[in-house]
Amino acid sequence: MTGVVTAVATIWMVSLLPFLLLFTLVFAVLLIPVVRRLRRKMDEAELHPGMQQQTGGRSTVDVTPWHRQLRNVMNQLLNRSPTIDR
Repeated sequence: MTGVVTAVATIWMVSLLPFLLLFTLVFAVLLIPVVRRLRRKMDEAELHPGMQQQTGGRSTVDVTPWHRQLRNVMNQLLNRSPTIDR
């Protein structure tokens, strides 16, 4: 019985592998714009990975996710708020 369960599980895993690889590829392609935007924001804030930041003269960095920023803009438009950041 154990051998049958092992054989079925092995066949199932091998048949599932191409779908997992395809999903990973699609997910990686979808992350490219996110990583580019993150890199652009880091360059604007003069943050460089692996380098020590000086404590004096730090600038404020907006870390609000894009979906939250979109929701905030939509809420301000719907409320007809005059304080929309443009």
